[in-house]
Amino acid sequence: MIDETIRPRLGIIGGLGPLASADFYFKLTRMTEALRDNEHVPAVILSVPQLPDRTEAILANHDGPLAPLKAAVSTLNELGVDCIAMPCNTAHHWFDRLAASSRAEIIHIGDAVVTEIRRRLGRGRVANLATRGTLVSGFYQDRIKAGGFEPCLPPGAEFQERVDSAIGLVKAGSIAKAAAETERALDLAQMAGADAALLGCTELSVVAASLSDSAGLFVVDSNAALARACLARLGFGSREARGLPTLPRLRGNGRLSWRAAQRA
Repeated sequence: MIDETIRPRLGIIGGLGPLASADFYFKLTRMTEALRDNEHVPAVILSVPQLPDRTEAILANHDGPLAPLKAAVSTLNELGVDCIAMPCNTAHHWFDRLAASSRAEIIHIGDAVVTEIRRRLGRGRVANLATRGTLVSGFYQDRIKAGGFEPCLPPGAEFQERVDSAIGLVKAGSIAKAAAETERALDLAQMAGADAALLGCTELSVVAASLSDSAGLFVVDSNAALARACLARLGFGSREARGLPTLPRLRGNGRLSWRAAQRA
């Protein structure tokens, strides 16, 4: 049994990939309304980069990642966490089976994202920049529709090719090139009539702050949405709720002004 004086309240299944996990924890910390160390969320990151590739498993129709994901959930439960976050969208393909095996609540990244969209839009079309595994899983399409929005898939192969390229570039550490690929995918989404675009892979959340300002498209960062949901679930104040500088914020035209937010 863990010493109660150091018990974490939030468990994070990380390493899927490592930069995405670091980005999630940075955003969680940056969003928290705190003036000193002990006002932040007690948390533990269990980094498991050795897990089998989630997209490959989904496309091949096998559950290779499930057993180690369950082991990660069990380990975090043994540490006494109140809730668990997985800053990996594709891993949520196994959410129901993981949640059924966990005492602690696992916060679904898709629910957090749809909540974020509904804060900004009443209706509209949403494009999802995600892995092929996440798209095949279908959990985002289901939640987007249930939230009153319409999924938007740009025609042709280029959109997904750009998304795949951006994700691979982040994993390889090429952030500037990944941002350029992401921006092209966002342009294609806008041309296809999307009102909002979801950075539905947490690798893409890593490049969010590197994206150029552009008008006309509301962009949702899934890592930021998950961090916000964790703070709300644990009862921690959010800096943005007090109007304090935090992470990417909406410009008046509805598009996230990434660079301005970084300067705030």
